Amino acid sequence: MALLGVLVALIAAAPPVVISWKYCTDQAILEAATIWTFAVAVLGGLYTFAVVDGAFERIQRLARSIRSGNLESRLYKTRAPQLAPLYAEVNQMATAIEERMAKLSNLSAEQRAILRSMIEGVLVIDRQGIVRTINRAALNFLDATDLRVEGRKYTEVFQHPELERFVARALSLQIFGPMTVSLGRSVERVLEIQAAPLQAAEGVEPGVLFVMYDITRIQRLESVRKDFVANVSHELRTPITSIKGFVETLLEGAKDDPEACERFLTIIARQADRLNSIFNDLLTLSRLEAGSDGVGIEMESRRLGDLVQGAVDDCIHRAREKGMTIEVIGDGECSVRAHATLLHQALVNLIDNAIKYSEANRPVLVKFCKGQDSVEIAVVDQGPGIEQRHLERLFERFYRVDQGRSRQLGGTGLGLSIVKHIVNVHGGRVSVESTVGLGSTFSVSLPLLSDE
Repeated sequence: MALLGVLVALIAAAPPVVISWKYCTDQAILEAATIWTFAVAVLGGLYTFAVVDGAFERIQRLARSIRSGNLESRLYKTRAPQLAPLYAEVNQMATAIEERMAKLSNLSAEQRAILRSMIEGVLVIDRQGIVRTINRAALNFLDATDLRVEGRKYTEVFQHPELERFVARALSLQIFGPMTVSLGRSVERVLEIQAAPLQAAEGVEPGVLFVMYDITRIQRLESVRKDFVANVSHELRTPITSIKGFVETLLEGAKDDPEACERFLTIIARQADRLNSIFNDLLTLSRLEAGSDGVGIEMESRRLGDLVQGAVDDCIHRAREKGMTIEVIGDGECSVRAHATLLHQALVNLIDNAIKYSEANRPVLVKFCKGQDSVEIAVVDQGPGIEQRHLERLFERFYRVDQGRSRQLGGTGLGLSIVKHIVNVHGGRVSVESTVGLGSTFSVSLPLLSDE
């Protein structure tokens, strides 16, 4: 309408045109043609300007829409064919942006999934000490699962002075590790932490990446290994030293005294038997570890009551020597899939320990029952009990609660370790509960053999 108004104004400004050509002079015709040509040119220019202006306005709206996140916006066909290539280029650019943003979104989601599933802790702290990225493992290591850590200063998150000093040095590019530190308020963990500066494209170092490795199990295994080497050396040294000493005494002349010779040889034989017991138990453990998954160990269906009674019968003589009784309570009808000899050995070890470490004239109770999907066996004594600090390591090789008393009673320090391995071979678990002064309960849980 605006263009039509301009055209009308131009026409109105033109000189009157005589309808009959015979009254028109050449000058009038030339003036009219000039004005009409100018009007048409202006009209065409204004029309083209309006079309182009509308096209650029639509391109601006498209850009604003894409910037606000609506990546599906596109330009439709234009009334000016000359602008069609421009529209096509803009639409192709919008499509390329959409595809690239989709790839970036997928890559970001993939990176988040990788960070969540990593067992190593990952932590990124910028140059201002603000936590920018942290994964689930690092949150668990720092006991910060209930806090919003990202965006906070690391000094508000860490509760360990040594770790704070390490982070501060790494941020100042002085030291990057590795560093070993014990963390965790609920569960103690030993972590090895390494740091590396992050390098941006412009060469600016935006922060430091920290990677945390949980080496608690490795440290514990290393401690167990050291204890095992020390304990086995001590266990073997004691009888060997005794044998060597009495042999030297015999060679120095004691062999000529019949009474001394017999007494020394008896001691040597007893120490040799002790060595033999240690070696046999170590070989048993080695065989059990080799078949820890049950492969190569033949299992068969056995009535649990028969297995328990057989173990009790083997231990009853020792119990009577101390004036003790063994009471059996249980459901004899339940069955388990077991290696009879191994399970018998495990039960004998538990019952023998209950007799060995209890005071005279105290009863021992052996209970077994059928659960929903397992059978439970418990050996209960009324002995002196075991302190809580010993319970976690009680099934380790050569671990003794009372070193002197254990050796005096003839134990090798491997009995409970053998029990644990036998139970593991059967797919079960063994545990202990104890109260000082009230006795101990050793429990074995084995998979129930179904009727099928």
